[in-house]
Amino acid sequence: MIFSTLLFTCCALLSRIDGTPFHGRSKLLRRSFIGETKGCDRDCQKECIAVHNKYRANHDAPPLVFDQKLADEAQALIDKGVFKHSDWVELKNNGAAFAWGSLFPTFTAVIKNWHDEGAYYDYQTGAPKKQSQVVDHFMQMVYKKAHRIGCARGGLYGEPWYVVHYDKAPTPGQPSITMNINKPKQDDSEWFKDGSPFSEELKNMQEV
Repeated sequence: MIFSTLLFTCCALLSRIDGTPFHGRSKLLRRSFIGETKGCDRDCQKECIAVHNKYRANHDAPPLVFDQKLADEAQALIDKGVFKHSDWVELKNNGAAFAWGSLFPTFTAVIKNWHDEGAYYDYQTGAPKKQSQVVDHFMQMVYKKAHRIGCARGGLYGEPWYVVHYDKAPTPGQPSITMNINKPKQDDSEWFKDGSPFSEELKNMQEV
């Protein structure tokens, strides 16, 4: 009983330091926590999340926060060496994005490439402008209903391999898609240009 009273008193004192209630402080700590996996340490996770959130802010989507379970599931897929979506993603309708190859030296290059798919995205229909075009990674990146993320990194056949898992995945063709993927507030096609292997290709495509 004495211990409980002391604990409550300490919590109350902590909440008075800056006016933040203790339960609110605990929630903020959870949101700011960033863990790691065998292949993607804290710096790697921070890079992955920060680049995602910079783009998401420009599309008026809430920031993603780190989730250890998502990161562990993504890393487990890499550790198995199987280049496919995990059963965990398919069964629970969670989101996932992959990238593989020497053209992607960093997560920044990977995420820049995923986001550049947005050049092919039709915001009115919620689908690619042409059937042959791929926009899945872009849609996942800026999907407003996604809130949590976990990143993983490793190798496959001697080349870098990246996997990102998200807590929610967009479903192409549903009317709600257009309400949950917004146009950018400003042109972001030049962002992280130095880290993208396809910047010139994208620029040429836009100028044609």
